[in-house]
Amino acid sequence: MLLSIVGIPVTAAQGTTVFAVRTDGSLPVDAPFDAAWDGARPTEVVLSGQAVVPPRLLVPSVPVVRVRSLVNDDQIAILLEWDDATRDESVLAVDSFSDAAAIQFALGNGTSICMGQQAGGLNIWHWKADWAADLAGRRDIEDVHPAMPDDRHFPVNQGGQGPGPDGFLTGQMAGNPRSAALRTSSVEDLNAVGFGTLTPQTPDGQNVSGASEYRAGVWRVVMSRRLSNGDPNDTVLRAGSAATVIAVAAWDGSRGDRNGQKSVSIWLALSLPQKPMGLLDMWPFLLMLVLALVLSGLVMLYGSRQPAVGLGGPSSGPDWGGGE
Repeated sequence: MLLSIVGIPVTAAQGTTVFAVRTDGSLPVDAPFDAAWDGARPTEVVLSGQAVVPPRLLVPSVPVVRVRSLVNDDQIAILLEWDDATRDESVLAVDSFSDAAAIQFALGNGTSICMGQQAGGLNIWHWKADWAADLAGRRDIEDVHPAMPDDRHFPVNQGGQGPGPDGFLTGQMAGNPRSAALRTSSVEDLNAVGFGTLTPQTPDGQNVSGASEYRAGVWRVVMSRRLSNGDPNDTVLRAGSAATVIAVAAWDGSRGDRNGQKSVSIWLALSLPQKPMGLLDMWPFLLMLVLALVLSGLVMLYGSRQPAVGLGGPSSGPDWGGGE
């Protein structure tokens, strides 16, 4: 109630639904421009600037995102597409920021769209263009300033096990995913239960894959995951179940978007189609049909063996007509 009073929307799909299309076989999770995506009708989602907390964005840098989804028996893939005049995939300069996009899933009812809250958290899939570029080979500050002097590295303790020649890279030593020397995905799997609580899942919990392509001023980003993985921190996705409540966001690096300075949607509904029923799935209905036929046959057989009663016929009583 308090969130609604101060103007922060809580979980409720606002009439816009993204309908996932069922596909037999594998999904084009690594091909954002694959022809298979043409079979999914895009849902045009209007974005607004995030104006609740600083850094605010009063006018959206990305006004519209087109959303599609494909699903099979084991996996779901969501495609985000938006227009962007520049391809921004480096954060190595002080004033450079990366293009990015995110999908957030409500993990409960009454969840605040603004990073969730303790009573209802969020599972967030966050794609970053700089992470996508790092998949081909991680770039570092030396790539931006090739003539910079080489810092002296801390030596390994004499005869002991030390942090190695790059021991001063405390981010890597602390396990910070943003400092990782190698990238396994361009998507970070996170959770949040309110402002200031955004937390990456453990390395074992990073189970969302990403693929992206920039073509003729358009970004297409595919994020995919297995439908069921048993991770309690992940959103539960089931075919044919009630619609999942989601929201999307986008960042334009060339306009200085980063952190909370982003374009965001309202709550949307993600609807997964019912799994087609096979003969094994239909056995309860077939059993009921067989039982109904057997009962109908027994009733007809029993009725055919009973004598006719009250069906009319010639009268056998005396003639009261008084005829001659």
